[in-house]
Amino acid sequence: MPNLYLTKPFIKSAYFLYLLLLMSFVSYAQKAPVKYGKVSMEEMTMPVYTPDSSANAVVLSDIGNTHFEFGQDDFEIVHERHCRIKIFNKGAFDAATVVIPYYDGLNTKEKISQLKGVTYLLENGKIAEYKLDSKGIFDEQITDSYKQRKFTLPNVKEGAVIEFAYSIRSNYVLFFKEWEFQSKYPVLWSEYNARIPEYFYYKLESQGYNSFFINEKKEAGDQFTIRWSSSISPGLGGGRTSGGSETIQARATDYRWVMKDVPAFGDDEFITTREDYVSKIKFQLQGTKYPESNYREVLNTWEKVTEAIYKTDGFASSINRTGFLKDQIKQIADQNADPTTRSIAIANFLKRNVKWNGDVNMWASQTPRTVFEKKNGSSADINLLLVGMLREAGLKANPVLLSTRRHGRVNEYYPMINNFNNVIAAVEVDTIDILLDATDANRPAYLLPEYCLNGRGRLIDEKGVGRWVDLENDQVRARKSTNINFGVKDGKLTGTIVIYAKDYAAANLRTALTAATSEDEFVKNAFKTNGVTITKHSFENVKQVDTTFVGHLSFESDGEPSANILYISPILFSGNKVSKFKAKERKFPVSYPTLSDETNLVTIEVPQGYAVEELPKSALLNLSEGGAKFTYIVGQVENKIQIRSTLSFNKKMFIADEYEGLKSFYSAILNKFSEQIVLKKISQ
Repeated sequence: MPNLYLTKPFIKSAYFLYLLLLMSFVSYAQKAPVKYGKVSMEEMTMPVYTPDSSANAVVLSDIGNTHFEFGQDDFEIVHERHCRIKIFNKGAFDAATVVIPYYDGLNTKEKISQLKGVTYLLENGKIAEYKLDSKGIFDEQITDSYKQRKFTLPNVKEGAVIEFAYSIRSNYVLFFKEWEFQSKYPVLWSEYNARIPEYFYYKLESQGYNSFFINEKKEAGDQFTIRWSSSISPGLGGGRTSGGSETIQARATDYRWVMKDVPAFGDDEFITTREDYVSKIKFQLQGTKYPESNYREVLNTWEKVTEAIYKTDGFASSINRTGFLKDQIKQIADQNADPTTRSIAIANFLKRNVKWNGDVNMWASQTPRTVFEKKNGSSADINLLLVGMLREAGLKANPVLLSTRRHGRVNEYYPMINNFNNVIAAVEVDTIDILLDATDANRPAYLLPEYCLNGRGRLIDEKGVGRWVDLENDQVRARKSTNINFGVKDGKLTGTIVIYAKDYAAANLRTALTAATSEDEFVKNAFKTNGVTITKHSFENVKQVDTTFVGHLSFESDGEPSANILYISPILFSGNKVSKFKAKERKFPVSYPTLSDETNLVTIEVPQGYAVEELPKSALLNLSEGGAKFTYIVGQVENKIQIRSTLSFNKKMFIADEYEGLKSFYSAILNKFSEQIVLKKISQ
C-alpha cells in the first residue's frame, strides 16, 4: 500500500528543551514475566493443558512491547515480541513455523532485527537447546510492497518447548502495531505494553469476548535523542551551521494489557473471519501535535480517507486510461441502449478478455492497457478498468471499496485506509446502484462473489467524495431444487435426479465444475453419498451464467439386491446431512454469506409385490421467529410415496444466544434426513 502520510520533521527549540527538561523521566523498561532462555523444568515436563486436554499445544507466554524512538529525521515505532510455546504432540508441529509479515514500500519500510529462536528438549533428564540457524530464515515477496520473513525452529519433537523473539522498526506511525491475545492454541499469558509520547493521539479499540486480567494506564516520561547534520545557509547572512544532537524528555502514557488462561480460537466456516472476533487491541492515529506546532489531524474522517485513496497512484489513474478500448466500448454501447443491459454487456466483454489471477486488492498493480494485453490481472486491475469502460460508455459509474469477509468487517466509526482490501464497480441507474464484479467467469457480473458480501462498501465518485452502499441483496439467494425419482430394477434401487440451481447455488456448482479436472471428478466430489453410485450424468447451461444450472443424474444402489426388504434413504446429496455445529457453546455469531432455499421433491414407486412397512413422519420446524424454517411432508397415494422437504434461511446472522436453538434445529433436520422408508416383500 502506498505511503499516504509522513510526519513533519521534529522542531527543535531551546525554549521547548527547557520545558521538557523540567519533566520527570520514567524508564520504559518493565520486568518481563518470562525471561528469554530461562525455561523451567515444570514447563518441560508439562504433560497436558488441564483446562483443555484436547489442545495439541499451549502458548505459555506471548509478550509484546511497542514504543517510539527518534530515527534519522523523524519518529519511528519499535515493536518487540517474545513468544514461548509448549508442544504436546505432532498436531502442533506447525507452531514451530513462524511467519512475520512486514511492509517494504517505496517510502514506508519496516525492518526486522534481533530475530532469534530456540527449541528445548528434555534429554537424559537435562534441558538441551537447539538454536535457530540464520540459514533457516527466508524472506518471501507477497506483493510489490509486502514481504514476509519465515523460519522453522529446529528439531521440534513431542514434548518440546519452543520460543522466539524479534523486533520490527517502522517509519510509518499511522499504523501502530495491534495485538492479538488469542491463538489457535490456548494461551496461559498474553501481555501487551505500549508507550505513547504526548505528540501522538491514538484512538484505542478492543474487541473479543475475553476479559482483561490487567488493564492499566499510567502517566510516565520518555526521552529521545535528536540528531541533525551540518548545513550551509545561502545569502549574506548565511553561513555554516554545525551538526549536533540533543536528548530531550517528554510526557508519555504507559499502557499494559494482560489476558490469562485464554481459550483457543477455533476458526470455522460460519463466521466472516477470525479477525472480527478474536480478542485483540487496535490503534488508530487521530492526529499529531509537535512542539510549537498546531494540532494536525491525520486520516480521521472518511472524507479524508476517501480523498487519499482516490488520489493514490493505481486508483483514479487506472479508471481514466481506457481510451485504447474506445472503439470496442462504442460498439457495445450502440448495441445496448438500456443502461443495465449495457453495463452487463461491458462487464461480460471484460470477463471474456481478462482472467482474474486470484489476487484481491484495491490498488491496480499495472496499467489498464497492460492488463488487457496480458489478459490477466488482480481484482483492482480488472474492476477499476471496468469502471473506466463504463464511464467511457456514457454510464454513471464509480468504484466501491470494500472489505472481504476474510479480511474482516469495516468499522464505520474508525476511518482507516486498511479497513478495505478490495474494489468493485457500481453503476447508478434510476437512483439505484447496480454493483458489478468482472473477476469471476462462473457467475453473472451483478452477482457479487460471496467473499464480497460483508456489510457496506464505500463508493467514491469522480470528485473523490464517498458514501456508503449496501453490498448485500436479500432478494438474491442460493436456490437449489432437487427432484428424485426412485424405482426398483432386479431387486436394486435405481433412479434419476434432476437438479435446478439458481443464483449463488448455481455459481458455486459452476465454480466447482470448472475447478475439477474432469466432469467425472466433479460428480464424485459434489454428489457423493453412501450406498449410491452415479451411473450417468450431464449438465446444462454451464457457460450461460445468467441462467439456471441444470444437472441430470442416474444412480443405482450399491451392494447385492435384496429379495425381501428394501431400505430407502429418500434425501440424497443434501448439504445438510452432516452435523455442522459440534461445539458445546459459542461466544460469537453464526454468519452465512447469503440467504438460501433448498427443496427436495422425492417420488418413490412401490414395486409390485412390496408393501410399505415404515414411513417417516411429517415435521415442521421454525427457528428464531422465521429466521430459518424446515418442512418435511410425507404422503402416499396408492403405490406412490412422495416426500417434499424445504429448508429456508431467511436471515444470515444468528447471535450467540441463538446457537443452542440453531444446533438443535440442525440436529432435528439431520434426524429426519437419516430416517428411511422400509418396503417389505409381500408373502405369496
